Amino acid sequence: MNICKHFPSCGGCRFQDVSYSQQLADKQKKIRAFLDEAGIDTELKEINHFEPWYYRNKMEFTFSHDESGDLVCGLHLKTQKRKVFNATECLIFSPHTGMLLDCLRISLAGQKAYDKFSHQGFLRHLIVRRTHFTNQLMLGLVTSSQGELDSEGLRKMLSALDNDVQINSLYWITNDSLGDAVTFQKKELLAGASFITERLGDLDFRIYIDSFFQVNPQGIKILYEKIRHYAGLNGTEKILDLYCGVGSIGLFLARDVQYVWGVELKQEIVENAKVNAEINNIDNISFICTDVRRFLGDCDISGIDIMVLNPPRCGLSKKIKRKVLRLKPPRIFYSSCNPQSLCDDLKDLSESYRVQFVEPFDFFPHTPHVECLTFLERT
Repeated sequence: MNICKHFPSCGGCRFQDVSYSQQLADKQKKIRAFLDEAGIDTELKEINHFEPWYYRNKMEFTFSHDESGDLVCGLHLKTQKRKVFNATECLIFSPHTGMLLDCLRISLAGQKAYDKFSHQGFLRHLIVRRTHFTNQLMLGLVTSSQGELDSEGLRKMLSALDNDVQINSLYWITNDSLGDAVTFQKKELLAGASFITERLGDLDFRIYIDSFFQVNPQGIKILYEKIRHYAGLNGTEKILDLYCGVGSIGLFLARDVQYVWGVELKQEIVENAKVNAEINNIDNISFICTDVRRFLGDCDISGIDIMVLNPPRCGLSKKIKRKVLRLKPPRIFYSSCNPQSLCDDLKDLSESYRVQFVEPFDFFPHTPHVECLTFLERT
């Protein structure tokens, strides 16, 4: 059994000491318990699983100092959230994690890490994004405005990495917000392209430093292919894709349907989705930048055959569920990363829909999280 040298002190993985087969069984059991608690009598398909190591396509590391004052770049301790340890490997992200972080620690050794309590210092976070199927790498160095970056020295240091580690895109992000979350107040491209490209099936998706993209590319490819299979498309369908993100589900379905409308709240994500449609030469899809609740209240789209739902972890609000029931799409595909909120929503939707099945996908091995796809048909 593989065990990361930072387990169990790292707060990222909780179950590396549990066999993967047992993890899958536990997740299947947990989903069944949520379904039973909500009173939903439906088929629970066997959980889909993929390579359980090196599956993530994004990580955020934090800068700090150790007791000797040396620069630290790594992750927070599970039991001491204020402390950051030097990460030398990450078995759920990339085999090159240690090499990358060592390079950054050496290159930035003279800089002061930002203290989120005193709000003093320069270095805040390091964003690392990689593509699974095209083997591209993007770095985003996040700092405050309280210092100067030797960008040329950083470029040279990174360019001297092992041939297996080539940086395709390098950003410098300035974030002076008081919160600890990364805020992209200013972005400067220091080297390479402004994006990296992931390929899922026969589709290309551009990923920018601030894009949202599912963390497990192997898993999402299979999930999207299964949606297409279960939908049994004949080319005449009209699809409404709510919480569409960068358009990945809609684009997967678009070539086999009449038209797709995608709805997403954030303008920059909508622009990303439009680019993805353009580079894949798909013109029977459009993206609308608005709040889903407002859209469902104002939309004049009629004759929707399939609705796709992929909401945040909190699930659907009562108002949105009422509007979905009022719109009466014959079929709904609901993808959720929170089985508990999913089951709560299914309980409300089942007054007008039959839940045909729930199918789990283990996008997040060694963690308690799991994705679920649900297929509903109007009764």
